[in-house]
Amino acid sequence: MRAASVQYTANNFVFLASIILSYFTNMFQHPVIITAHQSFHGRTMGSLSATAQPKYHKGFGFGGKMVPGFEYVTYNSVEELEAMVEKIIAEQPADGKQGLAAIMMEALQGEGGIKPGNPEFFKKARELCDKHGALLMCDEVQVGMGRTGTLWGYENLDIEPDVFTSAKALGGGVPIGAMMARGAAADVFGPGDHASTYGGNPLACAAGVAVAKYFSDHDILSNVRARGEQISKGLEVIAKKYPTVLGDIRGWGLIKGIEAISDDIPPAKIVQAAMDQGLLLVGAGANVVRFVPPLIVTEAEVKEALEKFDKAVQSVAN
Repeated sequence: MRAASVQYTANNFVFLASIILSYFTNMFQHPVIITAHQSFHGRTMGSLSATAQPKYHKGFGFGGKMVPGFEYVTYNSVEELEAMVEKIIAEQPADGKQGLAAIMMEALQGEGGIKPGNPEFFKKARELCDKHGALLMCDEVQVGMGRTGTLWGYENLDIEPDVFTSAKALGGGVPIGAMMARGAAADVFGPGDHASTYGGNPLACAAGVAVAKYFSDHDILSNVRARGEQISKGLEVIAKKYPTVLGDIRGWGLIKGIEAISDDIPPAKIVQAAMDQGLLLVGAGANVVRFVPPLIVTEAEVKEALEKFDKAVQSVAN
């Protein structure tokens, strides 16, 4: 990201919410942030409010309400996004104390069911943010650091966000989160304006540097793309063998999902059968089995995983 400001914190979206509110407080009394249905942005109160999945809201909120200021649209729906922005602008009072603060999206929805972003949708989001002076923000916590075959997921979408966040793979297992910003968003905070008890600690930052160096020295992205293609082709073969159990395959790089289409064989049953074979998988969304192997997974390991998955599906299909 050109001219990026990088800040480290223990929780990306504590910082993310702070930068949005700081940026727009002087302009709007009630800034509005648009996120997507079936999104997932974290487990703090603010990030849960941004997460448009009611199941994650259970047990939180006050009087059944979450943090106000978030509106939701269907992921990849250009029509709904345009309509929501028009609604926000139309409802802006004459004193200008309410307005569109940001559009915040995952480049690929992971928890929502391995749904890749549509370039047309993200280009429209970029246009709308530019038109109305809002920030385009990308949540890269799950798909960043090479998971999709590019260093950042948004690179698959032919856009450049104003802000994006990263964590998980950033530290290779050591807890770390980072937020990158450019342009006006990078100038919001000065030294001392924001802090976190463990933010930017030497151990976490050393791990982040080591991971970045390993990426550069070992051409990890080429392996991600090659192994991702191997998984897709292997899953296509297996899906054809069990057409009443498995459906569409989707995803980028080494974050792939395959639909479980039988009402009698939900994803959890397939995941358990895979575990019985010694293969660790996880569900995503309502009906998807998710594959997220290590970025350094080998050709032989992928071959073995596909063989185990085939046996797992066979065991539940019979």
